Amino acid sequence: MQKIRDRIIRIFDFYGLEESELEFEETEQDGKVYLNVTLPEEKAKHFIGAKGETLDSLEILTRLAHLDELEGVDRLTIDINGYRKDKENQLKEKAILVAQKVLETEHEYVFNNLNSYERYLVHSTISEDKNLDRVETFSEDDAYGRVLVVRLKS
Repeated sequence: MQKIRDRIIRIFDFYGLEESELEFEETEQDGKVYLNVTLPEEKAKHFIGAKGETLDSLEILTRLAHLDELEGVDRLTIDINGYRKDKENQLKEKAILVAQKVLETEHEYVFNNLNSYERYLVHSTISEDKNLDRVETFSEDDAYGRVLVVRLKS
């Protein structure tokens, strides 16, 4: 992981960030590595980008540049100032609220524009909550792509 950290430091240095302004937090669990880089808030937005697109690109390029170093690692997640973790937690909270609303109203809810990992988070969050055992989730294709449906079990 040191080579990955060094590459990230070089990238940030190119944009005027000093190594002393960066802080790394690394956790590894079940073959998944999570690397959070903390940097000054006013500069973080440039590396996160709109809806995390720049951060996604940084992660992809880093992963491709270090394939040999990542052997045995199922997934590398790079985060900046906990942006991804916050978004995950917000999505999980929304999933619970939506499922509770489905229980109350008995009307299904459709999540649009979720990537595969976000759909997985919604599926697993709802299925793991024992209070929501009357709710089911499934993904399907519609005219605009893949959607996730939350509804009462039949």
